[in-house]
Amino acid sequence: MAVTSAEQPAAVLEAPRPQHALRGDIQGLRALAVGVVLLYHLRPSWLPGGFVGVDVFFVISGFLIIGTLTGELRRTGTVSLRDFYARRIRRLLPAATATLLAVVAAVVVLLPESRWPGFLREVVASALNAQNWLLAVLSNDYGHATAAASPVQHYWSLAVEEQFYLVIPLLLIGSAALAGRLNGRTVPYAVGAVALVTAASFAFSVYYTPVDHGAAYFVTPTRMWELGIGGLTAMVLHRVSLTRTVREVLGWLGFAAVLVSTVLYTTDMEFPGWVAALPVLGTAAMLACAGTLLARLLSVRPVRYVGDISYSLYLWHWPVIVVILELGGHDRLSKKEMLVALAISLVLAALSKRFVEDPFRRNRFGRRRGTYLFGAILVVVSVVAASIPWYTAEKRLTELASLTVLDADHPGAMALDARSPRPAPTGVPLLPDPAVANQDGPDSDNDRDCNVYQLDFPSTACTWGDSSARKTVVLLGDSHAAQYNSPLIDFALGEGRGQWQVRTMTRNGCPFTSVPPSAAGAPLTICSDQNRGVLDRLKELRPTLVVVSGMSRESYLSDLKWTWKSREDMVRGYREMLTALSGAGIPVAVIRDLPRPNSQVPRCLERNSGDPAACGTPRAEAFQGEGDPLVAASAGVSGVKVVDLTPWYCRADVCPAVVGNVVVYRNNHVTQTYSRTLATPLLTQLGMR
Repeated sequence: MAVTSAEQPAAVLEAPRPQHALRGDIQGLRALAVGVVLLYHLRPSWLPGGFVGVDVFFVISGFLIIGTLTGELRRTGTVSLRDFYARRIRRLLPAATATLLAVVAAVVVLLPESRWPGFLREVVASALNAQNWLLAVLSNDYGHATAAASPVQHYWSLAVEEQFYLVIPLLLIGSAALAGRLNGRTVPYAVGAVALVTAASFAFSVYYTPVDHGAAYFVTPTRMWELGIGGLTAMVLHRVSLTRTVREVLGWLGFAAVLVSTVLYTTDMEFPGWVAALPVLGTAAMLACAGTLLARLLSVRPVRYVGDISYSLYLWHWPVIVVILELGGHDRLSKKEMLVALAISLVLAALSKRFVEDPFRRNRFGRRRGTYLFGAILVVVSVVAASIPWYTAEKRLTELASLTVLDADHPGAMALDARSPRPAPTGVPLLPDPAVANQDGPDSDNDRDCNVYQLDFPSTACTWGDSSARKTVVLLGDSHAAQYNSPLIDFALGEGRGQWQVRTMTRNGCPFTSVPPSAAGAPLTICSDQNRGVLDRLKELRPTLVVVSGMSRESYLSDLKWTWKSREDMVRGYREMLTALSGAGIPVAVIRDLPRPNSQVPRCLERNSGDPAACGTPRAEAFQGEGDPLVAASAGVSGVKVVDLTPWYCRADVCPAVVGNVVVYRNNHVTQTYSRTLATPLLTQLGMR
């Protein structure tokens, strides 16, 4: 989430200052917005809806910017694009660039190299004002679901704002031209144009948010109406005079609407959509309360000062929080860390306002051309500064990944074999290197992503081994099933060549159940619908063995925010599919879900180099919850057996992060390298060896 910004009085050098630019209550409203965002980021549980502070800033920005442009339109009949964009460059770019460069330095100096590519990629996107679209894409990337937030994730709303302001001046110029052709008054046509865009954006937001909640949060078309509401408020207030009583009532109702939103809203809601109307309209109401008691309270000097530094405070607070979390190796700030983060953020914001924002905002660089050149230089500097270490890290990590080759010094799971444990010598490098362990995922077909199996794939797709083999094993389920495809494929291409063929029908995030989960209150039927098609295909194929595995209900809730009404519903859905396979005479093996680590293991190993024991998970913590619902569903179903690999993951009291010199986990999955070392117990229990 990001605090948007609008032009301050000192930024408007080419035109008279609009009256609303002098209002101290607007600075107080900025302080309220940045305050709830800051509190939300420091401790989300205290203010679960604090993210609506972003919406408050969108409305303020629309009020000030569109109000200023409309005033210019009223005076001159047009809008000077050169002046407008020059002001935006001076107002926003210097502080934003200073923060980005500081983030690059912090990432390179303080964080492990494995974190560089992801973080620096987002720095580049932020410098190019495209961060919101990158996050929209990543919101639908299953592999990104458990990734940590980047230190520049909050730049998404700056991107939304700047993309909106590429459009709105042109819209106002066009409306003025139309008014001239039709002999009409300029401003009413401008109001109509802004109202049309606002209504269209709101309608799209209401439609699209339930369709793709993650992407809808970030993309510009679902957010434009919020800035539009602010602009329409400024336009209307210029023509309408409200009584003191009406302004008092509107102000306090708006204040209540925003506060209620910060307390009652959660990230599980379909936001923005129509839900965002409450804080948006509440902010618009507060903007209409000039000269009231609320306005005077918002204009109190300390509050106004926080509003003055709100842009820099927003820019700095999130990188500070993320770096502290990364260095501490956890996902929640302690009380001491909260105070440290708050203090550092305030100091950096004050310095940024004093030595970056103000000097550059007042400097016209001689002529507009100088401003544009200066802006281009700032963007290029940010992109280059981030791209060089990004490229260097990518090259280094690729080299490390190429060194991941199992040998006798890396027995992996077989070091825990109860009958004949293989020795694991000390002092040898871990495989895969912790820096690349999170990328050590299962193999895929060369032509298509077999971790997202589709029914329209041809029968030869996602199939390994001799096509004339008499026996076929099919792997079904979500990514926790797909993580076992490597030992099966290795077997089909090696020891089992000519006898076994392996076919994978796994799909990330799709458990093999007939009962769909829900997300944000809406059922997700894509998986359950596909599962029925897969079931029909299996009945035609009649494989020798079907292998199924899947994440626990607790993991789905934690990682993807998906849930079922009850565990019984999930069990019932699994049992329906297993029973159908059993009824068709198809043998099934259910692999019990792996123990869940209590931390991001590769990152923990990077922080605790030489002490992998520090990253283990107590066995009691690794098996929290109500147990594997798929295993529960298999009870009593004829022809279904359970494969339990727990003894090759855990000792009596702990589930180690490293076993036999091999890193066990990548996020909440097993590494492909460790999966390969599970071949002997897996194939033996499946009856394939």
